[in-house]
Amino acid sequence: MAHVCPQINPDTELDTTSFSGHKEKLFDDQIFKSILDYLNMGGSWENANAELSNSNKYGRALGTIDEFDLTNDGVKDFIIKILPGFGIYSCKNGSYQLSLNLNGVVGEPASIVDIKDMNQNGIPEIVAGITYCSGNCFDISIFEWDGLEFQNLLGEWQTVTSLDEKVIDVNNDEILELVIEGPFPSIGGYVDYVPLRGQKDIYYWNGTNFAFSHPEFSTPEYRFQAIQDADWMAMDADFEKALEFYDDVIFSKELKWWSKVRREYEIQLLVDNYDPAKPTSPPEPLEDTTEYPRLAAYAYYRIMLLHFVQGNESEALTTYQTLQETFGNDPYAHPYVEMASAFWEAYQSAHKMYDGCAAAIQYAVEHPEILIPLGSDYHGAQSHLYLPADVCPFR
Repeated sequence: MAHVCPQINPDTELDTTSFSGHKEKLFDDQIFKSILDYLNMGGSWENANAELSNSNKYGRALGTIDEFDLTNDGVKDFIIKILPGFGIYSCKNGSYQLSLNLNGVVGEPASIVDIKDMNQNGIPEIVAGITYCSGNCFDISIFEWDGLEFQNLLGEWQTVTSLDEKVIDVNNDEILELVIEGPFPSIGGYVDYVPLRGQKDIYYWNGTNFAFSHPEFSTPEYRFQAIQDADWMAMDADFEKALEFYDDVIFSKELKWWSKVRREYEIQLLVDNYDPAKPTSPPEPLEDTTEYPRLAAYAYYRIMLLHFVQGNESEALTTYQTLQETFGNDPYAHPYVEMASAFWEAYQSAHKMYDGCAAAIQYAVEHPEILIPLGSDYHGAQSHLYLPADVCPFR
């Protein structure tokens, strides 16, 4: 019967042969097997926990065992945590089985981040992490019992460079989200992230699994960052916030410029900071004055799109005219003005966003150089890499 588990037999002895040598081993499934056999012969998990925790006997505590109903069947499951992994014993059909084993199965240390009923279906989720480097490289996943086995509700392990992981209710809907704060790259990988921003990756429950849409960043420091944040907000239909970011791109005096040369300069400063010889800093590069007209013209174009999406064609016309008047003769902004014109002309013939977007996207296909200032390899590892479809996602 499903809920009949081995009865406690106080005379059952735990085979601790593998315990003494565990501290010299990285991964040791023998301990897992010994405890599984012990439980199925009527052993007590409290006694097994006491043995694992006996630091006087083994020189240090080898691990712990906790009880928790992870399968929502009214029967406690046992979680064994040892360095550097964990496993879960569940009682099924009259005996215990190792229903989840993350003790070195991927060759790296695994741990439990949290256990909570995140999606409020009565079955707790296990947020598990695998550390795979000496820095903060982290693979993370969410497991839930489906009646037969533990399923990965992230679909697959997600790789992050995490500063902190937590399970909280982000949007006050009583459903918990997984929030990854970072990134926190290793010293060797830090240069890839220049210019580094604070970042949150949030995995929301969508009714089937936990899914990630896009990162949330700290306040933009550079103009291209404001462009990218605005585009993300537009994709999320947060048009008011998107408009604020686009306005900042055009009018803010606080946002800084960025270029491939500036990135090289910032990386050199970073490298010099770790040089004990403290070399003389390289001279700060001259501002790339071509970036502003490109990004500001693109911002006007995207504001025009926002007005069309919301049915405000008169405001769209005003924005389109402003773009033409402000940047129509600027050689650096001119391609973005042409893209806006391509959208405008196609939209006017059918009054459909699909047609306008198709024309704008086709323009980007034929002029891929317009995508580079928006987000490319020299904008750092956190940057979105723009494709033609990104210039008009409202199809």
